[in-house]
Amino acid sequence: MFRLVLEHNKSKLFYFSQHKNDNNPPIDLGYVLYTGDSPLHPKTFWRYLGFYFDHQLTFHEHVQYYSTKAISTICAMEMLGNSLRGLSSKQKHLLYRFCIVPITTYGFHLWCHGLYPHKAHLISLNKIQHHAAI
Repeated sequence: MFRLVLEHNKSKLFYFSQHKNDNNPPIDLGYVLYTGDSPLHPKTFWRYLGFYFDHQLTFHEHVQYYSTKAISTICAMEMLGNSLRGLSSKQKHLLYRFCIVPITTYGFHLWCHGLYPHKAHLISLNKIQHHAAI
């Protein structure tokens, strides 16, 4: 006999909304076996294959996560440049192109497209580039 067993603490609910300022209400599934008494609460973002999706598909969480990751990589790169001999400008440029750019542009075609360009995300990328240039 085949039986489906759901574990409530491992269940996740996520939905996409077309309305701005949607308050993301919980969904009560009623009494379902092995789900407990509490309703499923939607998550604020969902991570799938390294992409962070929010319910309005603005990708704010995605850009914020990878911007923070890129800035920490830039700080580590600056520590290498402040060593006894330091890095040459060519070496810093190579590190930027092969370490920082792939981090900051991960999923670029997903969250920055012609239909809805996210200017705030592009400003964030410009700040990272400026920080790396200093």
